[in-house]
Amino acid sequence: MGMRSGKVLKAAKKSPTGKAAKATAVKAKSAPRTVTKTVEVDRNRALRALAQRIVDVTVANDDAATLALYADNIESKEANNPASTGIDAIKQKFAMWRGMVSDAAFTPRSVVVDGHMIVIEWEGRVTLAASGRLVDLNEVAVHEIANGKIVKERFYYDPSVLQG
Repeated sequence: MGMRSGKVLKAAKKSPTGKAAKATAVKAKSAPRTVTKTVEVDRNRALRALAQRIVDVTVANDDAATLALYADNIESKEANNPASTGIDAIKQKFAMWRGMVSDAAFTPRSVVVDGHMIVIEWEGRVTLAASGRLVDLNEVAVHEIANGKIVKERFYYDPSVLQG
């Protein structure tokens, strides 16, 4: 029996006594409970709304509504062309486009919104005014946004599809 009780004594956990026991009890009672609450913040809501507006006015071929999306000092770059700056340059670009095509229909394939950028992958079907030829014009548009307006944009596509 002596050996048996010796093994039990060795295996028993020692509990704190005296001041150590009181300190442990006080810590357990007074320790603040941490409650973690996850709150999802949608930092891109306004940007997504602007992206939807870009899609809507592009699909509708609404140049006036599109112009309203730009900052006065907009910088726009089309494929291999140099950048143009300002609303008047955008108006000239729109007039040139309307003279080059008799019909255009674009569908967004994907839209990515993050930080201050909107990237839209477009699938387009365009009828060239000079020849009446129907062509596919697929492009990627990158829009940089500041204060709710487009301040810089770049369009990536194969410009050879627009040749006569």
